[in-house]
Amino acid sequence: MKPKLIVMSHGLMAQETLKSAQMIVGEIDGAVAISMLEADGLEVTTDKLRVALEKIGTEDVVILVDLLGGTPSNVAVKAFFEQKNIEVVTGLNLSLVIEYAVSPLTSALEMAEYLATVGKDSIQKVERLSNDFDEEDEYEED
Repeated sequence: MKPKLIVMSHGLMAQETLKSAQMIVGEIDGAVAISMLEADGLEVTTDKLRVALEKIGTEDVVILVDLLGGTPSNVAVKAFFEQKNIEVVTGLNLSLVIEYAVSPLTSALEMAEYLATVGKDSIQKVERLSNDFDEEDEYEED
C-alpha cells in the first residue's frame, strides 16, 4: 500500500500546493495539507499534525515540509523521531506532490528517498541557447 501523504507549510502553501497538484493529476487519496497560520505557533501546529497522524494510525506516511528548521519542519521531525512509520522530506514544491501521486512506490522510506531526488532534480536554471539573443530576434519576420 502506498504511504499516506501530509504536506506542511507556513501559511497556505501546503493547502494550495496540494490543490494545484490535484488540478493536474486528479484527487490524491489520503493526502492532507497542514497549514501553519500566523497565530498557530508550535503548539497548534503540533496539534494539527497529531490529529492527522491519529487518523492515519500505523500506516506509513511521508511528510513534505516547506522549510528545514521552520516550525512545520520541526514539528514533523519531532514526530519522525517518535514514530517509526514517518519519513520527512523538506523543500515542498509542486513537483514533489505530483511525483508522489503518480509513483507506484509502497515504502515510505523509498518514497522519501525518491522524492528527495525529484526535489533536487526539479530545480533547474533555464539557459539561453545563445548569448546573442535579444528581444528584436524574437519578433523578426521572414
